[in-house]
Amino acid sequence: MRTALLHCAPANHSSRQRMHLDIHLGRPLERSELLKLLPALLCVPQVSFGATRDVLSCDLGEAGAQAFDARLIPALDRLELTWQKRDPIALPRRLYESADAVVTLQCSGAPDPASIVALASDLLAGETSSIRGLRSIGAVEGAPAVFEIYLQGVEHLETARERLAALRERGSVDINLTHADLKRPRRRLIVFDMDSTLIDCEVIDELAARAGVGEEVAAITARAMRGELDFRSSFRERMARLKGLSASVLEDIASQLPIMPGAEALLRALCGQGHYTAILSGGFDYFAREVQARLGIHEVHANRLQLADGALTGEVEGAIVDGARKVELLEALAREQGFDLRDTVAVGDGANDIPMLTRAGLGVAFHAKPLVRERAPCAVSYADLTGLLGLLGDSSASPEYARSG
Repeated sequence: MRTALLHCAPANHSSRQRMHLDIHLGRPLERSELLKLLPALLCVPQVSFGATRDVLSCDLGEAGAQAFDARLIPALDRLELTWQKRDPIALPRRLYESADAVVTLQCSGAPDPASIVALASDLLAGETSSIRGLRSIGAVEGAPAVFEIYLQGVEHLETARERLAALRERGSVDINLTHADLKRPRRRLIVFDMDSTLIDCEVIDELAARAGVGEEVAAITARAMRGELDFRSSFRERMARLKGLSASVLEDIASQLPIMPGAEALLRALCGQGHYTAILSGGFDYFAREVQARLGIHEVHANRLQLADGALTGEVEGAIVDGARKVELLEALAREQGFDLRDTVAVGDGANDIPMLTRAGLGVAFHAKPLVRERAPCAVSYADLTGLLGLLGDSSASPEYARSG
């Protein structure tokens, strides 16, 4: 039996127009049927499932309502399912409240439904957990399209993450598994490494090139970032080779810093959502403050170059900002700004970022070295920096971000 008209219940808890509709099926969906429905379901902003998968609760916007009629109804018919549309008795629970884990798939290019279905099939193969819902988030300001699969019954996240490793190697899609609560909109403390994270270079290598020792310093930097050398001792070794470099080159290098793709759009979104941001860098504060001004970041903590007679002395003032110091700064910032560590996010690419990536509530290896990708809870390897928005639960689709504290 099928009703003839699409009736939707408007939600009054959001500033955006949102509509809800329940699809009652004649029987529970089999997993194989769910995978066949997946391309159509991904065109709807959000779908949650009843306990026995015999009800699809759809959260629709204007585009979602059109996709429902054009894609989902024909897909249900092809499966020869008996179904009926009904206005919901109550608004569905948010997906992060009804699940304990979520798989996030981010497409750096145009999403291919067939490849997403194939990935989802492999992800769910042999999985005993139940699917609680799906969410599809369109690209905003060039951000990658994001698809989320919410699961209930995942007991060991670390074991489940290991199964994702092979899938990540397929390319073009970032796949991460996190606790569902990480999608709950709230204000967060978000800290970034700078070199090769917010900017597309290593400043110490740029300084070394001006000093005529570029190749040898770059080789040391690469080994340190891969975790092959102790950061503190390798940092002192590189700094020593910069002794005597004229301070006049600092302004020139700072004016030409290449901002990492996606950084400006990401920081605009984070600022609009009310997050607190900081740079925790093993680089230099002279350059970090330039990045701070260009991106609108709240705080900077980095090494301070020591100067004498208009030249670098080959030393820095104060304690070196290494991996351990980044953790200290993260914890101190959280205390000062009133954040629980569970509401902190750390983003970095090098081995000296591993301590803060594993200490923060969410650690994200961004286009990182292999050791860092292996150790970090999450990784963005194909998308640009706006890929962080998908891991946080999106920007535009979640107006609660700006209001949650």
